[in-house]
Amino acid sequence: MSRPTLARTRRLQPPREPSLKLITFQLRQQWFCLPLVLARRVIPAPADRKPAIPGLTQLQRENIPLVDIASLIYQEVPSLPGITEAPSPDGIADSQQAILVIDPPQLGVIGLLIDGTPAIKRARQSDFSPVPSIYLIMNRLQGINTLVTMGDKEPPAFLLDVDMLLAKLVEP
Repeated sequence: MSRPTLARTRRLQPPREPSLKLITFQLRQQWFCLPLVLARRVIPAPADRKPAIPGLTQLQRENIPLVDIASLIYQEVPSLPGITEAPSPDGIADSQQAILVIDPPQLGVIGLLIDGTPAIKRARQSDFSPVPSIYLIMNRLQGINTLVTMGDKEPPAFLLDVDMLLAKLVEP
């Protein structure tokens, strides 16, 4: 008795590699990402507010605390001189700030100040690799332990550990 052709065809195909949807965004000169399931909404930052000054914003009558996530990641290291904005992956420079509203399970809704407009990307499991600790030490970066490389045409992005970064805000 022979098997149906469809069953034989499915067995010959390699199993699909697991993937994860990410929201990618820029902070200073580098790209970062978070799992899309954490993201709730992106709203433009008010034009009259000074960048990098945390405060509160409202979203559908809910007060949302704003966090300057770049200062937590870079540990207050100043931006490189002469670099004010970097091009987005599509080659268009975007100097406006936005607020990425996230909902981490342990801390509740928080707005992260980010540079430009975020994008949604898909990364395969093989796109994730550890960041050497010496790189993090030399560049005084924290809240990062994984680099996501999504292809030759996309800039690599650091996967943020939001819980670790925001825990620094609530430590006594």
